[in-house]
Amino acid sequence: MPASTDHTADIDLLEAVPRETATLRTQAHRLVTALALRTGLTVPQFRCLALLCRRGPLTPAELATQAHLPPSAATSVTTRLENDGLVRRTTAADGRVLLHATPRARLGPAFRELRETWHSLLRGQDDDLALIAGLLADGRRLSDLVIGIVS
Repeated sequence: MPASTDHTADIDLLEAVPRETATLRTQAHRLVTALALRTGLTVPQFRCLALLCRRGPLTPAELATQAHLPPSAATSVTTRLENDGLVRRTTAADGRVLLHATPRARLGPAFRELRETWHSLLRGQDDDLALIAGLLADGRRLSDLVIGIVS
């Protein structure tokens, strides 16, 4: 009869992943909230504006999807940003409405302050977030693989 293997450490590790991921998600939300406050925007406004600054023009539907907002909320947010002169709408040749961040949409100072603080804390180890993001993505792919095998 084969010797039984104690899987307690494996189970503890598997239980730690969702706990730590939830903590990281909470911290990320707190960070976005602080950055939004720093720029005088609400969290949804900040997320939408950051997406438009980073990814370029998006359709309202694309923005809603990428910002994880219901379409009606994304419309409300972008209307407010447009009224504040931070977003403008154009119509593409194919008739699609595109949302653009305007030159007034400057999130750089808030991010620069964060980056300067981050660099001083990490002492040159600024690849940590990329490493964490990569590990989380690898963990998700591994989970998908295991779930596919077990199912």
